[in-house]
Amino acid sequence: MANLREKTDALNVDDFRYKVRPSYLHAAKHINDNYKNLGFNYRGEILKRTTSPELWANPLQVPFYGQLEAMIVFLFEQAKYIKKTFSIAHDKESINIE
Repeated sequence: MANLREKTDALNVDDFRYKVRPSYLHAAKHINDNYKNLGFNYRGEILKRTTSPELWANPLQVPFYGQLEAMIVFLFEQAKYIKKTFSIAHDKESINIE
């Protein structure tokens, strides 16, 4: 008599699963998707690295600096969007552009 372990090993679900390989079009479009060195993570670090620590000593001005930094990050993101829109070397759906 077979025990439960032998029964589950005999009927492996992965053996019956239909295996599909990615299409050539998908492979051609995503051949360069493995990006490395995507740049500096500037979110939350722009003003702290470029301004004096004495500016950050006043806790009343910290929210203002946070809003200013959010605006600078927004401008950087929009510049990336424009760069991606007019780039002829990258796919328009690519999110990995520095």
